[in-house]
Amino acid sequence: MTRDKALNDLDEPERLQTGPFDDMAAAYDASFTTTAYGKRLRALVWERLDAAFGTSQHVLEIGCGTGEDAVHLASRGVRVLATDSSMPMLRVAAEKAERAGCAERIVFRCVPMERLGAELSGERFDGVYSNFGAINCAPRLDVVVAEVASLLDPGARLAWVVMGRHVPWEWAWFLARGDRQKAFRRWRKGGVSWKGLQVTYPTPAELERMLIPYFAPLRRRSLGLVLPPSYAAGSLEGSPRLLAALTHVERAAQRWQPLAALADHYILEARRLPAGDG
Repeated sequence: MTRDKALNDLDEPERLQTGPFDDMAAAYDASFTTTAYGKRLRALVWERLDAAFGTSQHVLEIGCGTGEDAVHLASRGVRVLATDSSMPMLRVAAEKAERAGCAERIVFRCVPMERLGAELSGERFDGVYSNFGAINCAPRLDVVVAEVASLLDPGARLAWVVMGRHVPWEWAWFLARGDRQKAFRRWRKGGVSWKGLQVTYPTPAELERMLIPYFAPLRRRSLGLVLPPSYAAGSLEGSPRLLAALTHVERAAQRWQPLAALADHYILEARRLPAGDG
């Protein structure tokens, strides 16, 4: 599959609007994906994605960014429809899939998450995932949940990595710098305005309540309880032993589900219920 075919119909004029993540596309991998910290954090997520999705399954990704997760799953034989609202991100992702030799198992589509149900109507998936807070940018998360549910077969797995609301790491980091406003920004009613988006921070319990009409929650896991948020992780690049030790403790902490409510991100897993079982 060529890159142009993988990108499908993404060059339609109405989809070429400038988005809040467009200017991050060129530098995102260098600033996060390829860092030692970024690799460790993503590996923890991949453990859950690999457990949730099997070879030859067809899964939907929401907010694929530069395609790192889609390429990982496709390299294992999973078929992925990777969606994002940023064309520059999708172009980077498609080029990455070509280099990795797995482009034939990934289709990239420029679809805002609030239009998934309308634009993917008729498609069926064995699972859905979203990584590193894309879900937090949903204008109406309850609507996204309903639209995603309409695309999934009964028993399909959901694995979403969501930015949490109560983050002791963030409180300590910004309070130590005298910035109380940033320390508690995730508590603001209605969320935080960023580049024209309203970013919200549902707790694990709140997100589970949104899912319950369509999904049976399975498990919550912390991500970034012991490991610091990315803005505080710079010193770990030069301390591989410390990074490895913190990652070991992070993995151990994931066994205690209540700790998910105190992490920078949390991984929420659920299973699609048969119609009428909600």
